[in-house]
Amino acid sequence: MSNRLVCICNMVSEQEIINELKKGAKDTSDIQYATRAGTSCGKCLLTIDAIVDEFFATQPQDPQGKLNL
Repeated sequence: MSNRLVCICNMVSEQEIINELKKGAKDTSDIQYATRAGTSCGKCLLTIDAIVDEFFATQPQDPQGKLNL
């Protein structure tokens, strides 16, 4: 995790994206809504996707989430 600038157009850092994920953002769309990252030119969308994927890959899995009732 770093404080590198991910979205140059809207001046959004990786740390800001991580903070939004910790607050409950679930996907790139939520990140876009909360930070405006990826809403101008879109070049950073793949990077945002990767940060979101990495964040959730390192989170503990909820065993109850596997139940399909």
